[in-house]
Amino acid sequence: MNIKQLGWNAYFESHFELYRGQDLFPARVVRAGGGFYTLLGAEGEQTATLAGQVRHASTHDALPAVGDWVAIDSPLEGSIRIHGILPRQTALKRATVANRKGLAEKPGVPQVLAANVDIAMIVSGLNNDYNPRRIERYLTLVHESGATPIIVLNKSDLCPETQALRAEIESIAYGTPVLVTSAKRGEGLAELTPHLEAGKTLVLIGSSGAGKSTLLNRLACSDHQRTSEVSAAVGKGMHTTTHRELFPLPGGALVIDTPGLRELHLWGESEAGLASTFPEVVGFAAQCRFNDCQHEAEPDCGIRQALHEGTLDPARLESYLKQRAEIASSKMQHELAAQVAQKRKRKSPSRQGKRWRPEHGDGQ
Repeated sequence: MNIKQLGWNAYFESHFELYRGQDLFPARVVRAGGGFYTLLGAEGEQTATLAGQVRHASTHDALPAVGDWVAIDSPLEGSIRIHGILPRQTALKRATVANRKGLAEKPGVPQVLAANVDIAMIVSGLNNDYNPRRIERYLTLVHESGATPIIVLNKSDLCPETQALRAEIESIAYGTPVLVTSAKRGEGLAELTPHLEAGKTLVLIGSSGAGKSTLLNRLACSDHQRTSEVSAAVGKGMHTTTHRELFPLPGGALVIDTPGLRELHLWGESEAGLASTFPEVVGFAAQCRFNDCQHEAEPDCGIRQALHEGTLDPARLESYLKQRAEIASSKMQHELAAQVAQKRKRKSPSRQGKRWRPEHGDGQ
């Protein structure tokens, strides 16, 4: 497999110029975990670790993620190390959250779910998993990343109201394709075919039990990922996919499968993703007399006027305001974390000096 088949393009070619004179070679991250990275390149599959300078210089979200392109030692060497990560064309990020043991990750730090993705397929089951508000959150995540979203309503075999639910999602998708499939029965997959272009990278995202792994196995014509039955009691699936991994498909496209997300805390470096998900809310807000209108008691409020006339769905407005507050909170936490890190960095030399003087005197 040559690197163009793995998604290599002119963008990555230009950014790799920095490494050309260093006897390094490009490869793509297909799996990561435990400090080890599984890569695919011109020489096939390789396992690598991070070079020291990369490990110490990289921030949490700058470490290699599945889908990243990296610069590595010659594959002919015994031990392969990653010496650089190429700039990403796109990156799906969410805000980090506390884990089950109550040990919070660093506040305000984004987690990269997948890198260099062309298309993000938001997979939602047409059973108890169906939730328009959750789909809106995924749309904001994808719009912010720079990837193109596609909504896949899966498990049509379990739903007698498929077309009605499809129409409901189309009404909030604003031009995003909404496809209906039954991965279990292999129905509706022909609608996905035009999006599976050779050299393009797709990612499957959604809740546990939405059928992402079953969909991947159908597209790959192989059992790449283990699947399990959804609980009949609660309509939720188990985490059968436990890690992110990139798989080449028979037709030349590449798909990243991801574990189901129980929680999706939004991360945004701007409000561009939010504006793309809620264009009608942003449009009505632009009609407000005041730029800082809170849409409460101010005169000539475009939002309140639209609610009064029935041209704006209150549920959409509530979802928009909730997402906007969450993104603002993530940005504030990130700024505070950066300030704390900077203060610690400034204090570090003085602390070293205090330790030096008692041990070695003042030098006089």
